[in-house]
Amino acid sequence: MAEGRTREIRIRIPEELFSFFLPEKAYEHVLRAKKEALLALRSLIDSRIEALEKKEEKEARAKKKIKIE
Repeated sequence: MAEGRTREIRIRIPEELFSFFLPEKAYEHVLRAKKEALLALRSLIDSRIEALEKKEEKEARAKKKIKIE
């Protein structure tokens, strides 16, 4: 294989099958952890949106038309 190249193999298991492999309590923790990861991503996205909106507002205030007579 060429240097710097990697190969990724993914095995997907439907969430319903987790109950066959994991005890019920462990499965509940996995679902909660998944939710927390999604909430963390939402928080990061919301924060970035706020920063962009503030930057746009600041730029809009800085650009004012001045009428010269």
